[in-house]
Amino acid sequence: MSSKRGFTLIELLVVIAIIGVLVGLLLPAVQTAREAARRSSCQNTLKQWGLGMHNYVDANKKLPLGTTNNPRTTWVPYLWPYTENATLAQGYDVKKHFYDGANSAARQTPMSLYYCSSDRPGALWTADWATRVRGNYVVNWGTAAPYANAAATLQGNAPFRNTAQSSPVKVTFRDITDGLSKTLLMSEIVVSLADNDNTTRGDIINDDSSFMSWCFNTRNPPNTSVADVTSRCVNNDPQVAPCATGGDRHVAARSRHPGGVGVVMCDGATRFVSETLTLTTWQRLGHMNDGEVISEEF
Repeated sequence: MSSKRGFTLIELLVVIAIIGVLVGLLLPAVQTAREAARRSSCQNTLKQWGLGMHNYVDANKKLPLGTTNNPRTTWVPYLWPYTENATLAQGYDVKKHFYDGANSAARQTPMSLYYCSSDRPGALWTADWATRVRGNYVVNWGTAAPYANAAATLQGNAPFRNTAQSSPVKVTFRDITDGLSKTLLMSEIVVSLADNDNTTRGDIINDDSSFMSWCFNTRNPPNTSVADVTSRCVNNDPQVAPCATGGDRHVAARSRHPGGVGVVMCDGATRFVSETLTLTTWQRLGHMNDGEVISEEF
C-alpha cells in the first residue's frame, strides 16, 4: 500500500522565507542595474547635445546665445537644426517671442532629447497660458547671478554668460582659454514633479532672468543642500533640496542619479561628476578663462 507525501506547513513557510530572502537580495541589484542603464542613457543624451553645440559652432563660428529678451527665447530652439530636429526648427520663428502663437506647436512638443530617464520624461510647463516643454539639460552660467558685472569678484566668465539681457554673449571656442576639456558646457537639473507646478525647474525655453531656468550655476556643488533661489518656487519634492525665492538668484546642477550629475564639457566629452567634488574645482570648471589650474580628477 503506497502513501502520498505532500509539503508540511513548516516546509512551505521555509520555502516562502527563502524565496523572500532571495528576492530581497535580487531587487537592489536589479534597481542598481536599471539606474546604471538610465545613467548611461542620460550620458548619451548629453553627448547628443554636445554634438549639436559643435555642429552649431561649425556652422556659425560661435556658440548659440544663452538667452535674450529681444526676441524672448533661449539657446534651445537654436540647437534644433543641429540635433536632427529640423521639423521643430521649421515650425519656430526665432524672430518672435517663445510665447508667440506661431511658436506654440514647436514649444509644446516633447522629445527624448529634453529628458533624463531617471526624472520625468514628457514633462511640460502648464502653470500659465503659454504651455511649453520642460527639460533636464541646461547650459553653464558660471558662478554669477544673471547679468551681473562680468568683472565682479568670484564671477569669472562662462560660455553662456550675459552681462545684459539684451546683449547675449557671443563666445567662440578660442575664447575658452582654460581649455575645452576643462570647461563645463552643459549639465543636468531636475524638473518639477507636476506640469502645473509654478516653479522654474525645467522651464528651459523661457528667457525670464528671474526664473534662471535655462542654465545652472557653479556657485554651489552638484546636488547641494543649499537652496536654489529663483522667483518661482514650489517645495513638494522630497528628493531634492528645498528652493527659495529672492533676488540673489542661482540654480545648482542637480540630478536624480545617486551620487552626482552628468555633464558635457566644451570639447564634447561627457562625464559623471561626483557630488563630493570640491567646490573650488567645480567653480573653476564653470569658468572658461580664469587661468586657474584644475588639479583634481573629475
